[in-house]
Amino acid sequence: MKKIVKWLIKIFLCHLFYRVKYIGADKIKDMNRCVICPNHSNTVEPAWLYARNDDITIMAKAELFEKKFWAKIFTYFNVFPINRGEHDIRSIMHAINLFKNVEKRKLLVFPEGERLKKDIDRISAKVGPVYIAMKANVPIIPVSITKNVKLFSRVNIIYGDPITVPEELLKDKEKLQQFADRMMDDIYAMGAEYIKRGKK
Repeated sequence: MKKIVKWLIKIFLCHLFYRVKYIGADKIKDMNRCVICPNHSNTVEPAWLYARNDDITIMAKAELFEKKFWAKIFTYFNVFPINRGEHDIRSIMHAINLFKNVEKRKLLVFPEGERLKKDIDRISAKVGPVYIAMKANVPIIPVSITKNVKLFSRVNIIYGDPITVPEELLKDKEKLQQFADRMMDDIYAMGAEYIKRGKK
């Protein structure tokens, strides 16, 4: 079932309705354990990343699990909920524990915590993904995705170099926040740099 769904996503969401190009995907190809951190402006983005990566688990807003039918579907596809706008310690600990006693695990978390509206350029990053990566002792893979794309348009998904989170950040909330915000700066810079190179 999962293989069929992934195949359908590749055909319809990566080739027919959107033209998705993955850049630098080799940086994650042989990486067994990591936290994938992209920017977020389109509801289809999790599907694009799901189609490309194996052993992937996705953190999503709790509102998606309010209907029992959809809750079962999301759970089947390794999606778990987190309550936005509050310190959901239970979900954070669940995310950290996902990496225990497993050889392969990729966790997809959107650091911005919500899908950005078209009239908003940036919001402050959440520290949760950085904290999870640090506690689980796994690298972060920053990912830049073309913002606010329309149907049948080109989408660039750019993988950045792995980021190791220093353990000392755990003791300083301010520095942890600064690290998360710099990471988002780098994510958006990757996209801008790729576009700039393409125009040369």
